[in-house]
Amino acid sequence: MAATPSHRDRSRHPGAARAWVAWWVVLAALWLALVDTVVLPELVAGAAGAAIAATAAVIVRGQRRLLLRPRPEWIRCAGGPLRRTVTDLGPLAVALWRRGARRDEGHGALVEVPYTAVADDPAAAAHRVFTEALGSLAPNTLVVDVDRGRRVLLVHQLVPTDDAAAEAKPLPEP
Repeated sequence: MAATPSHRDRSRHPGAARAWVAWWVVLAALWLALVDTVVLPELVAGAAGAAIAATAAVIVRGQRRLLLRPRPEWIRCAGGPLRRTVTDLGPLAVALWRRGARRDEGHGALVEVPYTAVADDPAAAAHRVFTEALGSLAPNTLVVDVDRGRRVLLVHQLVPTDDAAAEAKPLPEP
């Protein structure tokens, strides 16, 4: 016998049913776009798969501790990291050739970059998430960790550059 959720349990996860329906609609539409057929077995499989995935999405949604609040202007900051996904390929290929094929000595660098968005509020958490994602987008630079206690980003570069901070911190400081 299943227990009915109390009012307190329901209020802890507001909008869960609405989120489940939204996920199901999006995922079922994706299924239809990918299979490109409306044969009944495919529709049933898509509906079941979308239901399972929507359930998983709502379960994960219920586990979040805070809701990220990214700023719309951060989208403009993605231009530099997107450009570097192409421009970093040359130096990266040279380094891989030298270190891999020719077995030359060469070392990447771990660099500590000062970083101030270490608070527990949604804006600072969103800043950390976007900094790690955009700072690691280009193949030469990887944001390894945000050390909130020491207020630094730990950044690895395969081919060290003069300004690791410019590549690892694409967003303006909060």
